[in-house]
Amino acid sequence: MSDDGPPLLFVALWGAFALLMLLGQMQLIERGSPIAMSYQIVESSDPIAIAALDR
Repeated sequence: MSDDGPPLLFVALWGAFALLMLLGQMQLIERGSPIAMSYQIVESSDPIAIAALDR
């Protein structure tokens, strides 16, 4: 085994996790949940969910 980078299984698992999180976020947005990116938060009395996959 070479030391060129992370193991393929590790990359595949994290890629699958990121894809599932993105699909879950899209489901929440489609159902009308108030999701905002971290730079879009404004003062509000309503609860706001922050997107987890922000850069």
